[in-house]
Amino acid sequence: LHAELEAAVGERDRFFAINEQFHMRLLELARNRWREQMVADLRKVMKLNRHNSLLKTGRIEESLAEHRAIVAALVKRDVALTVQRMREHFQNGLEAAA
Repeated sequence: LHAELEAAVGERDRFFAINEQFHMRLLELARNRWREQMVADLRKVMKLNRHNSLLKTGRIEESLAEHRAIVAALVKRDVALTVQRMREHFQNGLEAAA
């Protein structure tokens, strides 16, 4: 899924749709349905601003690098590193949206 996201960088609508799928898939992997629903609802509210934050210079590339780090931690099955990478990605997203 992330490879599709990387390939869609030049196609704005496709990129945002796949980005949404990527984030929701990570939530599914966490197997916390309450969190999954809460984040899905929150993402609907934040959708417009998220598009603006990703369009900031360099943010798409930074976001993709953060995704790669998350996927690498998942592949290693390193829970602590995965959590750390997800927190970093979340914090960087908040800063980009500010």
